[in-house]
Amino acid sequence: MHPALARPVRRHLGDEALTPAMQAVLDAASAALDDMQRDRAMSARTMDELSLELEERFEKLRDSERSERESTARFQAFFDYAGIAIQVLTVDGLITHANPACRDIFGYTPDEMVGRNIASFLAGDAESAIDAACVDLLTMSRESVTLEQRFEHKDGTIVWGQLTVARVLASGESRLMVMLQDVTERKRMEEELVRRAFQDDLTGLANRALFHDRLRHALERRSRTRTRTTVAVLLLDLDGFKRVNDSLGHAAGDQLLRAVASRISSTVRSGETVARLGGDEFAIVIEAVQTTEEVQLLAERLLRIISKPVIVVDREVVVNVSIGIALAQSGDEGDAVLRNADVAMYSAKNAGKQCSRLFDSSMLERAQSWLELEQDLRRAVERMEFELLFQPMMDLREGTLLGFEALLRWRHPKRGLVAPAEFLAVAEETGVIVPIGRWALREACCYAAGWADRAGVTPSISVNLAPRQIDDPHLYDDVQAALTASGLDPKLLILEISESQMIRAPDTSHATLQAIRALGVRIAVDDFGTGYSSLSHLQFFPVDELKIDSTFVSRMDEGDREASFVRTMLALANSLGVNVVAEGIEREAQQVLLTALGCSSGQGFLFSRPLAINDALNYIATHEQASDARADDQRNVAIASSGLRSIDGTVTPSAG
Repeated sequence: MHPALARPVRRHLGDEALTPAMQAVLDAASAALDDMQRDRAMSARTMDELSLELEERFEKLRDSERSERESTARFQAFFDYAGIAIQVLTVDGLITHANPACRDIFGYTPDEMVGRNIASFLAGDAESAIDAACVDLLTMSRESVTLEQRFEHKDGTIVWGQLTVARVLASGESRLMVMLQDVTERKRMEEELVRRAFQDDLTGLANRALFHDRLRHALERRSRTRTRTTVAVLLLDLDGFKRVNDSLGHAAGDQLLRAVASRISSTVRSGETVARLGGDEFAIVIEAVQTTEEVQLLAERLLRIISKPVIVVDREVVVNVSIGIALAQSGDEGDAVLRNADVAMYSAKNAGKQCSRLFDSSMLERAQSWLELEQDLRRAVERMEFELLFQPMMDLREGTLLGFEALLRWRHPKRGLVAPAEFLAVAEETGVIVPIGRWALREACCYAAGWADRAGVTPSISVNLAPRQIDDPHLYDDVQAALTASGLDPKLLILEISESQMIRAPDTSHATLQAIRALGVRIAVDDFGTGYSSLSHLQFFPVDELKIDSTFVSRMDEGDREASFVRTMLALANSLGVNVVAEGIEREAQQVLLTALGCSSGQGFLFSRPLAINDALNYIATHEQASDARADDQRNVAIASSGLRSIDGTVTPSAG
């Protein structure tokens, strides 16, 4: 029985026994009370739990609101004080928010920017790139986009900004958040690096790297369009630039290069590539060339304009230019076209400079032959495959031997004996002429010293000096070493220099030759009359002998006009007190006329072709015998004229 029923039942019934019916009623009531008690207890527990849950939820809500407020405050602080510019845009690009840092990039206050479209601040054609980025973000194909764009500052200057654009939700609507960083200085540095990589610092023209890139693109465009036009390359190399650099200094040389660059740029069409490849070498790429003539006309204009005087460090200087032209053929690459222009340019140099040459295949063949010759020549120097021949120099009046000129020959293993005209230019340009000339000088001195020991006559020896040898600082030592090693009397050595060498580097040449002449060695000017010397140069240089070039000698018996040139040169030499040797005498008439004009010495095929060493010894012996015979004849004539008579080699007084 439920306790709540037991007390009332005992009070009403006492000890009276319960009937079954009463017992059943009480049992049912007890059960009902138990159920009610359980329900009440459960209800109280549920309310407590609900109250606790509600309290926890309210607390969380308060924390969330506080967190949101704090988050909003933090974002606002970040937005206001961020070091980078931040903007919030509508999907149409309208600025709804802008932080103070925007003013550093745009020059506008946030209030001035809000309500304007971001496109109004873009410079150039940047709007399309922004639009494309927005489309990607709004279609959710990308979460964020980073790009660089140019903006126009309030003062009109251009500012480079790096943008990171992201899509965000604000009040349930899509927005674009843009963060901008000023990268103007970085872009300036990048542009400077690009400029230095592709632009010549001195002239502002394209450099070699950019030239090759432009040429490659020009050839690709020609290939794609398949037009009848072609691409031309003009390669220009200044003539005489080194002389300006050496005499006036590098600052003057730089000023001259800038002037030439300006003249070239002003002559070509706008948009054509003009480059300085290095040193005094320039190149031009011409596109859409229809005829060869138009490129040649351009070259002629360049030749004229570049040759005009330029004022450099208050001095008027003139330089000329040699131009090589190459037209691109089908399938040609840039390197091939430039190589062809280079070959044509060297052809112009060899043709006398101050001219242009259009490339043809024969030039390339000659260039390849030149390269092969250069390689063979370097091997020849290592193996010393050279020998000397000797051409006699004669007294034109007496017919006696005065000396020999040593002539260099190359004993090529395949081509046989090679004349100097075929290899001296290569040797001079490559510099191998210096060791070759040093060897020739020593060999010639040794031969000449041997002649003096073996023969009664003492012929002199003449040795040609190449321009590179005269420029070589060891020339004096080489001459002294050759004389010492051979034991040759210095008075028997004659060093021959070209006429043009006298004005090539007068100060250096004069000092070197003066020192050599002090040893007792004589100095001769070879091929006189063909160069650019003047009387002042002849007076200035330590010259003992002039050799009249064979071109004058070969024409002198054709008439008075031709002979007058030789007569003038002889008069000049006599006024300077120097000896004269006529070269290239081939006919007796020339010898007779030269003798009549007062020329006492000469050489040429009339007397002998160049001789090998053994033949030269025989020539010496023959002329020694002839000299002895002439001496006997002269002695007999003298005896007869003095009243003496010679009988069997004995001399007796005359009976008269």
